[in-house]
Amino acid sequence: MALDKRDYTCVVGSPPCDDSVQKWGIAPSGAGYTIRNMQTGTHLSVKEICCGTAVFAGHFPTAWQFITVKVDDENAEIIEIRWPYTHYMFDLADTGNSAPGTKVQLMDTQLSPMYHRCRLWKPIFMKHTRYSVLPECVEDDTSSTTTISAADVPEGGELVLVTTTTTRTVVTKVPKY
Repeated sequence: MALDKRDYTCVVGSPPCDDSVQKWGIAPSGAGYTIRNMQTGTHLSVKEICCGTAVFAGHFPTAWQFITVKVDDENAEIIEIRWPYTHYMFDLADTGNSAPGTKVQLMDTQLSPMYHRCRLWKPIFMKHTRYSVLPECVEDDTSSTTTISAADVPEGGELVLVTTTTTRTVVTKVPKY
């Protein structure tokens, strides 16, 4: 699965390679997972839930359901990627056309994944990569940690904590494609 290099929003089937348009970060989101392209930072989503809707890469994260499928002749984790609580799953257009560049779309036809392999996706796990655009937290003179034990509270007294915080906001411009 890759982003089409003509516009970086269309999602297409593609033979595996080391191109960054094929590298996806998968992160937990509630009971599902978001799928984010490592090159563009865009997330996989759809504009409507119906047969034939194209999967595209946009700026709003969407949580997807992953269902592990056992394939007898492969000793690997293979998954279906679904819209949660439905039968809609990622599939290749044109009845599962495996030609490079075929769009990835949602389909809900009840076909066995054993006989319709274009609905199965094999993640290749890389080393853990941090893909957040936010900088790592750095301890500096504006950060502090205070520990209070029960001994600090006067007997029969009341402990009032006053906390002052400083928030650092990082704004990142994302180019439109």
